[in-house]
Amino acid sequence: MTTLPVAVEGVLAGTVLAAAATDLRSRNIPNALTLGAAAVGFALNTWLHGWAGLKFAAMGFGLAALIFLPLFLMRWLGGGDVKLMGAVGALAGAQNLLAVFILDAVLGGVVAIGVILVKGKLLRTLKNLPRIFSKDRPAELQAGEEESIGMPRAVTIATATLIVLWMLNR
Repeated sequence: MTTLPVAVEGVLAGTVLAAAATDLRSRNIPNALTLGAAAVGFALNTWLHGWAGLKFAAMGFGLAALIFLPLFLMRWLGGGDVKLMGAVGALAGAQNLLAVFILDAVLGGVVAIGVILVKGKLLRTLKNLPRIFSKDRPAELQAGEEESIGMPRAVTIATATLIVLWMLNR
């Protein structure tokens, strides 16, 4: 993982915490927050490190697009989650984004199992497993659908990001 300047860490922490709060409250992550944070990531990294900073932000943003756009196209993630990870990548760079991605995947899996159990959807989810990769995937397995059992992914993204920031500063 790559250490980050304090200013970048502050913007990153503020962004993911604001995204988690709005996702919990309204199940929506505002474009102004995610796109603004991505723009700040490019500008701040460039200002602090010149062309190397621009490359750092671009690599993080590009990796986020490479990983998360296919998941959005398969309706496994919502658009706000993808844009949030793009902002994380532009601020934190590719190496730190990869750490956030892995940690978020683990946390997301744990939370998803918890949500399934709490909502009493275990048997229905197990029955639907063969259809996860099919085109006729049930609405409860698609991000953003009203019938989706859903979970506010910005919360796990924020948690993963804050853990990575903590690890960088140990």
